[in-house]
Amino acid sequence: MRRELPFLLPFLRRHSAAYVMGSVCVVASLFLKLRIPALLKDAFDVLESRGPRGREEVFTIVLWIGGYSLATALVRTTSRLLVLGSSRRLAHDLRAELFEHLTRLAPSFFVRNPAGQIMSRFLNDMQNVQGLVGPVILYLAEVLTLYLIAIPMMAAIEPTLTLLALAPFPFFLYASRRIAVRIQEGSRAAQNCLGEISARVDESLNGQAVIKTLTLEEAVSERFDAHCGRYRSLNLAVTRKRALLIGLMVGLASLSTLVVLLVGIGRVVPAGAQGFTLGSMFSLLFYLGMLTSPTRTLGFVISSVKRGTAALGRLREILDSEVVLADPPGGPPWPRVGPGAVELRGLTVRHAPLAEQPHLSGSRPRSLGDEARADRGRVVLDDVSLTVPAGSTLGIVGHTGAGKTTLVRAVAGLQEVERGQVFVDGVDVNDLRPEDLRAAVGFVSQDAFLFSLSLAENVAYGRPDAPRESIARAAALARLEEDLDQLPDGLDSLLGERGVNLSGGQRQRAALARALLLDAPILILDDPLSAVDAHTAEEILAGLASYCAGRTTLLVAHRLATLRHADRIVVLAEGRVGESGTHAELLADGGTYADLWERQARREAAREEG
Repeated sequence: MRRELPFLLPFLRRHSAAYVMGSVCVVASLFLKLRIPALLKDAFDVLESRGPRGREEVFTIVLWIGGYSLATALVRTTSRLLVLGSSRRLAHDLRAELFEHLTRLAPSFFVRNPAGQIMSRFLNDMQNVQGLVGPVILYLAEVLTLYLIAIPMMAAIEPTLTLLALAPFPFFLYASRRIAVRIQEGSRAAQNCLGEISARVDESLNGQAVIKTLTLEEAVSERFDAHCGRYRSLNLAVTRKRALLIGLMVGLASLSTLVVLLVGIGRVVPAGAQGFTLGSMFSLLFYLGMLTSPTRTLGFVISSVKRGTAALGRLREILDSEVVLADPPGGPPWPRVGPGAVELRGLTVRHAPLAEQPHLSGSRPRSLGDEARADRGRVVLDDVSLTVPAGSTLGIVGHTGAGKTTLVRAVAGLQEVERGQVFVDGVDVNDLRPEDLRAAVGFVSQDAFLFSLSLAENVAYGRPDAPRESIARAAALARLEEDLDQLPDGLDSLLGERGVNLSGGQRQRAALARALLLDAPILILDDPLSAVDAHTAEEILAGLASYCAGRTTLLVAHRLATLRHADRIVVLAEGRVGESGTHAELLADGGTYADLWERQARREAAREEG
């Protein structure tokens, strides 16, 4: 808790007034409540000494007890509204800050950590933290205040009996602390396991087509059952420890009451005598009962503290993760992206094995696609130097694993690079605000991601205020309008998750339209037409000629025919620039590019003959 408290303090300060007022109400309600045993003592003493003659006096005492009870209920309710309401507002602030932090994290963070683990922290851990800053604070304030006030009152009635009644408390508190430590360890293990289950569910739902194609339903179910079985075992272990803790508290309450009854009954003096009267006996038992009830909940409080601190530690792992550049290197203003000239100076990217990279506890790092798959620690790009003048088009080719995707991701700010290696308009990308760089780049990857929105909303996702005419124009440029008749509501058709009701080619063209609508000075196309037939791809690229005029374009393609009109083409081989030149120059050189061109030409000819 000592490590987590400084992390939580800024959030607590925002709602400190409500917490203070809530605590004041807690203390006030306990002062009112603790007056009732004293009144009960007076009532018993009056009845014992005066009998029916003291009926009017007893009735007055009962009215006072009713008034105190009503006031206690009102003040107690106010304390809960203040403290529990603040806990929900604090949880909202923490959740918002977590999400904002996630949007600023480097792309590699999401490579190392599955979405399920992150979701588990947002949902399950946040609930435990909300319990920590809500009910736990409330109950702790009540218990501490009750002990501070009730014990002196009990001692004033009968100090020896009070000491005997409270004697077992230190032993039980020591034992409960030992159990609570195990609860924290078990809770953290269970929460990590739940994150793993969430990751497996996410993976299985996204990979349903592959699972069904390979008839792996039974195997996947068995693996999932194994994860669930482990989670059940961890939770049952925690539940057993919590039950033991609560049992200890109940035993403590019963033992203390038994001590008071056994020892105190022999000390009761007759009615009217000075000393430990029957009213004093009932008053002491009433005070002890008031202590017993919160002491029972102390087991819940201690286990909630441990579960909450374990969850808080897991949330801290996200907030402690390093963000991309957040402050300008030399103070404002931030450098701005201009026409979009790109320069690489000895760009070198090396991916360490994912197992060696830092990741959230309890999570297994996941792999990327293509050459960004972490490559078991090998160099992905090695001393690559290129200059792409503003408004020109650079074609990039190479075998799988050559480094094409890593290169364009570095330019787009989606791959961390060292200073002095990637420049846009003469400015190091590390000196540009990430959102400014990414806003200046229209990036389309081979794996098109669409949201569960309408097709028009997906196209306008980067520019939600774009007029309908601009959306339609971008769709036309991507040759998407030809397929609108197949959709029930055209551009307004609602798409399923990840655009499941579109074909692969339609998804790619929708993603392309989204990038075109941004009208960014730099356009990066990472083989975005791989699922589109050759004829349609040629039409799309021909239609983009006027759009790309005056715009810096980086085009990764496996079909070399799409690169013929590029101002320059580079061929990557094992992370290095193997060849460079125009289409005609590379064919004349007779190297790798010419060999690839000849192979593709033969395949096209064979396909036409077939």
